[in-house]
Amino acid sequence: MTAPTAERVQRAKWGLRATFFFMGVAVAATSARFAEIKGHTHTSVAIFGYCIMVGNLGSILGNFFGSPLSRRIGTRRTAQLIMFGIAGSQIAYGFVNQIWEIPLVAFIAGASYSLMNIGCNAQGSMIQENVGRSLMPSFHGAWSIGAFSASFVAGAIAKYVPVEWHLLGNSLIALFGCLMVSRSLLPHSADKNDVAINSRVPHDLPIPAEIKNFIWMVAIGSFLATIAETSVGDWSSIYLKEDLHLPIGVNTLGYTCFVLAQIIGRFSVGRWIDKYGIPFVIRVGGFLGGFGYLIGLLIANVERGHHPYTALVVMCISYAIMGFGVSPMPPSYVSIAGGIPGIPTARALSRLAIIASAGFFVGRLAVSTLAGLFGLPIALLFPATALIGCGVLAQFLDIKRIKATS
Repeated sequence: MTAPTAERVQRAKWGLRATFFFMGVAVAATSARFAEIKGHTHTSVAIFGYCIMVGNLGSILGNFFGSPLSRRIGTRRTAQLIMFGIAGSQIAYGFVNQIWEIPLVAFIAGASYSLMNIGCNAQGSMIQENVGRSLMPSFHGAWSIGAFSASFVAGAIAKYVPVEWHLLGNSLIALFGCLMVSRSLLPHSADKNDVAINSRVPHDLPIPAEIKNFIWMVAIGSFLATIAETSVGDWSSIYLKEDLHLPIGVNTLGYTCFVLAQIIGRFSVGRWIDKYGIPFVIRVGGFLGGFGYLIGLLIANVERGHHPYTALVVMCISYAIMGFGVSPMPPSYVSIAGGIPGIPTARALSRLAIIASAGFFVGRLAVSTLAGLFGLPIALLFPATALIGCGVLAQFLDIKRIKATS
């Protein structure tokens, strides 16, 4: 197979950034208005958390089929088709009013998003390999820009536009935008070329032990980062509304600050990775983001009873620190897995995603259970600890160990 030309790769680079942007737009509006969605179901924090946890089963299913689907129809076509599932599930969230509906929607959302992630991250890895420098953070940074835009709009219109009509309009914009820009992604021939180059481990043969063990270590780090990152989208608006007793609209500020800091981090971290390497950057991000979030939660939990707006300022700062700290992690883990020699990119990313998707499940299970036992302010200490764990494990992420054996 012929490798894509430099001009085609450059076009795909901007197309993928725009695709990630609309992915962020699609899901962030829902996260920003989760408190209202939960309110429509008239249920407790713990039960609501268990229901959205079903989405992790959908993610696991999607990750199992991500590699075969991408191999059959190509990563570009996968992204285009699956975006319909993402948009449909986000629209459905706005219209639920019974608690039993949440698990069904969450399952579809989880399966769709995991399939989309595999397709887009595989595209990103191929583009990055062709260009020869770190680009994955900028791709994920485009997602953060989309998420920030949607979250900001959600906070501005929450008092005036019902959640169902907001999510309908937002999802349709994201869907049609994604379909337009994804036409610039690399064609199926690029996927076939990637498989031909990385043919030391064909799809029908087991992965060698040294590669499998390395993927496990990368996946554990991604697992912990997932726990931390998804906790913000799942719980920030609920925590600010129900525990800090802040009004609708204001309760979206935590998530907005988080994704704004992610944007700054993801568009600056590429240079740091090129200079210092991924393990160093993840170590600093894990310790900075984890301890910053933990300290912020402890201060806010003391202040919330007497000075709720002081607690809001503290939490916005801590969400921003956490967002900056976690910003390099998803693209870095994807870059490591996608850069493993001798194994096709989509297969490595699918294996990574299957293991790491347990982070959604464990994180939501742990936070939901702890919230039911001790309250949400205490439960959120768990994601902070998980992010610190990423910093501890960063020393095991040097891909040179695998390249030396290839």
